[in-house]
Parts: sequence; structure tokens; C-alpha cells
Amino acid sequence: DKNAELFHYFKQMIAFRKAHPVLRNRWHLSNRDFVGSGYADITWHGIHAWQADYSATSRMIAFLLCGKHARGGSVLDNYVYVAFNMHSASQWFDLPGLPDGLRWHAFANTGAPAPQDIWEPGQEPLLENQSGILLGDRSVVVLTGK
Repeated sequence: DKNAELFHYFKQMIAFRKAHPVLRNRWHLSNRDFVGSGYADITWHGIHAWQADYSATSRMIAFLLCGKHARGGSVLDNYVYVAFNMHSASQWFDLPGLPDGLRWHAFANTGAPAPQDIWEPGQEPLLENQSGILLGDRSVVVLTGK
């Protein structure tokens, strides 16, 4: 009871990992499209989609996992986008575009108050703005493209 919110958060994180085989590959991600999906298995992003900033002063990075690469392309999964803002101020992140028919949904946002900080896998709300998201200072967001 004392840590019910924290328990709920981690319970949903574990369920999310179990629900998404793209998070459980048995080999290293290669930043290549080996299944012909039009997306590499993993791509790196910064505050601008498709443009990671690897400089020593950057405190923001994001990655996108293509669900068509789950288990070597033998299983279809959602796209998973994870953005990290370790800066002391909120930052706007442009979201990478998804294939036609798919839309971004919010699974977790450490910058939001409970219970809006995490959702049950499969029950993620649709993002109103499909082109970008504001991440609070020192926060992480996990989105699903489905």
C-alpha cells in the first residue's frame, strides 16, 4: 500500500516488455532494414526526428524500434519509440513518421503525474499531436506506433 503507485508503474512496465517481442530480440540491433519494411530495426533520433545529436553537450536522445523486425521478422509487433530528456528544461521532440495507417499512442511518461504516467499495454491513449511531443525536464516517454 505504501508504494502502490510505484508498484503499479513497474507492473505495467513488465507487462509492456512481455507484450512486445521487438524488445526481446536475441541478437544485437544493427540499424539496418533486413526485412524490407522501409525502417531499420533501430534508428536514433534527437529533438529532430532522424537526427541524433551525439555531441558531448546534448542531453536528449531517442530511438525507434520497428515492430516488423521483431524476432528476425517472424513476428509482427508495434513500433516502439523511447525519448530521453535529461536536460533541466522541457524539450520538444519531433516524432518520426509512421507507415500509413499507424498512429502514435502514449504508453509511459515519467513527466506526468500518476495515474497518467503509465497505461496498461493495449490501452494506450492516442496522442493528440502526431508530429511531436513535449518532454518535461529529466523525463522519459515511451510511445507505441499502432
